[in-house]
Amino acid sequence: MRTGQVITNPPDTLATTRRTRKRRLIIVAVLVILVVAPSVGGKKSLIKIFQMSKTRTELQQEIQRTRQINEKLTREIYAFTHNSGQVEAIAREDLGLVKPGEIVYQFGPSRPTAALRTPSR
Repeated sequence: MRTGQVITNPPDTLATTRRTRKRRLIIVAVLVILVVAPSVGGKKSLIKIFQMSKTRTELQQEIQRTRQINEKLTREIYAFTHNSGQVEAIAREDLGLVKPGEIVYQFGPSRPTAALRTPSR
């Protein structure tokens, strides 16, 4: 080729090239649609996967909280079964129980005495 020389394709070659490009573009578009459509909708869609991932994280956190509560309750059960003084303290404080022969003194709220009252006129 010489410099400055313009090479032109015959009209048939240009039309064939354009048709080939259109076909390729259509094939690529169809393939993209076939790949993207199932990933957006359906049982295994990306949206479902993200939702399930979020639910999984929440459930793992709930399991961790439940395990901590379970450990605390296990320690309390152990303390109650091995320390009778703790059971007695709870029976006295929460249930108001007393041992036989004990005397219970109960004090109510204090009442103002007559000397402290101001006379009303």
